[in-house]
Amino acid sequence: MRAYEGLVGDKMARLKGGKLQLPDVLRYGIELAKVIQELHSMNVLVLNLKPTNFLVNEHDEVFLGDFGIPHLLFGVQPPDSDIILRLGTPNYMAPEQWEPEVRGPITWETDAWGFGCSIIEMLTGVQPWFGKSVQDMYRSVVINQEKPQVPGGLPTSIENVLNGCFEYDLRNRPLMVDILQAFERSLSLSLSLKPHPHP
Repeated sequence: MRAYEGLVGDKMARLKGGKLQLPDVLRYGIELAKVIQELHSMNVLVLNLKPTNFLVNEHDEVFLGDFGIPHLLFGVQPPDSDIILRLGTPNYMAPEQWEPEVRGPITWETDAWGFGCSIIEMLTGVQPWFGKSVQDMYRSVVINQEKPQVPGGLPTSIENVLNGCFEYDLRNRPLMVDILQAFERSLSLSLSLKPHPHP
């Protein structure tokens, strides 16, 4: 059993304003996208992506922790809508997670929504739909087709891919490979723009 220093959520709680710096968010996003992509290749959906499920080791590398739900195999539909209570955490749930039989199927792109919510929380220090009741979240996401607010001032490719994560029609959402490319591009660009100290 590997030892972990703690959770990304705990790390955020210790920081002023609860938010992480963009380079850290990009780095964590890359590591998470790679793991999610690997799980998807094994026909496993995560469906419960959130900073309190991301473990950090002593090298500040991030890992996917307890999913908190049964691993759902691709194409298997839940038998009834009561299972939705076990299909994720309301603040991070895509429209089809709320109503699998109406808006489904639950698929790879469902994880893109949860990924996007997690990244926004890391950037802002605020949970999506913070302070809303479960019913209000359902109304916002499913009925009103509202999207979590993407903060301004981000690299264009990150802003675009995050907005894409919240497409109401899951067929228009990016796959993990697209998300990974955008994050890797932005991280290498931000590192190359960093001023280097003179010798």
